[in-house]
Amino acid sequence: MGDIDQALARAYARRSSTEPASVPPPPHFNLEAPASPVGASASLVLEWPQTIKVLEREHGERFDRLADALILARDRRQLKVLFFTSCHRAEGRTTLVLTLARSLARRSGRTLLVDADLAGPMLARLLGLRPRLGLDDVIDEGASAADALVEALDDNLTVLPLRAPVARPRDFLAGPAWATTFARLRRDFDLILVDGGPLFVGLSTPTLPRAMDAAILVRNRALTGPKVVRKARQVLENGGIPLLGLAETFV
Repeated sequence: MGDIDQALARAYARRSSTEPASVPPPPHFNLEAPASPVGASASLVLEWPQTIKVLEREHGERFDRLADALILARDRRQLKVLFFTSCHRAEGRTTLVLTLARSLARRSGRTLLVDADLAGPMLARLLGLRPRLGLDDVIDEGASAADALVEALDDNLTVLPLRAPVARPRDFLAGPAWATTFARLRRDFDLILVDGGPLFVGLSTPTLPRAMDAAILVRNRALTGPKVVRKARQVLENGGIPLLGLAETFV
């Protein structure tokens, strides 16, 4: 996964000169895509951030190779639900997941993109959505997961958004609704990309979701050193999520 290192860095280097250059821009914010309301089980064309389009145009073959590797891992090791996380925010996690989702969507099978950043959900905003139902309604209110899915037929991609931050993440993940929901999603989709939040936020103990087959840790070397990476791996494995690989960004 190291071959995507410079791809993300170059794409961000092309950002507008009006953006601050002192720190890597958070990959969770997009002003270009106006939000439009969508209903349950909606079908529409997603509004993709410009950074994603640049990455796909200039370095798409690298993400294609990563997509092929994940499909191989699914077929050989039965790794179907992949949890993308990072140690901190602004490490490029969501940008990587979105670009990878587009690559996977060009292959056969059904790809699902789930927003599970419980403290800072941004997939809906990035993709120009204003959903009436989301993962929060499914877990907390008992809504049907099928009704919360957004089908982007032109992109061959399905999105399960999260409408708002979750007040009690530990309870949200611990109840039976989470496991039941992912059991159903696993049945209906060929590959599921879960965009999770960062592992280390303040002094809080990391809260990990259940029903994940493996994790991919997204790392910005300027923010996360080797010691923290080792700690992250231990946290993931202690939580029952083996680390599949490390994807470095902003190199």
